[in-house]
Amino acid sequence: MKIKVIISSLFLVTAFGNCTNQNQSGGVENVVVTEERRFDYLTWKITAANGNWHFEKEHAETGKSSTGFNSAIDRQGLDWIGNNCVDNREWRGWPNFASDGFGHPCRGGGGYSSWIDKDGNPINFDDTIRGQHMRLASSNEKYKILYHFFPSHAAIEVLEAEDLFAFLWEGPVGGEMDIEHQHYVLEDGEEHNFEHGKGLGYLNPKFGNNFPSSFFYFVDEDADQILYVGATGVSEGGDEGWVQPDNMAIFSFGRDDDKHALSNTDAVAVFGFLDKEMGHEKISSFIKDRLANPFKPVE
Repeated sequence: MKIKVIISSLFLVTAFGNCTNQNQSGGVENVVVTEERRFDYLTWKITAANGNWHFEKEHAETGKSSTGFNSAIDRQGLDWIGNNCVDNREWRGWPNFASDGFGHPCRGGGGYSSWIDKDGNPINFDDTIRGQHMRLASSNEKYKILYHFFPSHAAIEVLEAEDLFAFLWEGPVGGEMDIEHQHYVLEDGEEHNFEHGKGLGYLNPKFGNNFPSSFFYFVDEDADQILYVGATGVSEGGDEGWVQPDNMAIFSFGRDDDKHALSNTDAVAVFGFLDKEMGHEKISSFIKDRLANPFKPVE
């Protein structure tokens, strides 16, 4: 069993704001964006969706552009992605959107990201930007997607796609794989064991190649929060759910037999952290409500 991270008061203040900036659920009232170096990459550090999310901009030394999240850090300081690909070549990330590497940190694919306002105009980034609804536009020559960040959750809107794509999560549950003390949950509320050793792209055979669920979430017995991903408009592509026990969980909507399978630009993903103590009924209700209204704040 892994040793639980001890969080300092400094981390809590810098990551999630002071108590006057917190809502009743423990999250912050505004999304806060700064720039920070993470795993040899310059990233947008985004405090939103009940965690800190590091979205790669470019390699810190070469300036080569990159897109996608290389870290998802919960309130305990546990990194549920931790993609240190330069030193360790772990090849984790989210949303790992396209087969050309777009949206997959450290994988190439080109691309550029910038913050925009509700009318699509660029926002000048100096030191810090903040607001209740922040929008990050990200694109390359084939794709254009828009990330929506709220204190409560985050969502991905697909604006253009000239090739296939997927919503693919790769990262260690609770910051370190320990599958004897971890599981995943679907709409049925059951604690499902992680499958492994069956081959690339394997999904539990009782599910075929599609989750009977609009979402999944990961649970670690030592973590206070769960991490969830939900999606709509993804029925045309297969799903996967398996683990590399010493590295990461690989779960997706829309990657079938190791190939990206989605083309429907109505496809939407929502994601974030929630407190485990909420229980399945409230967690399920929250995710379904976000899928019904992905681009609106929680009222």
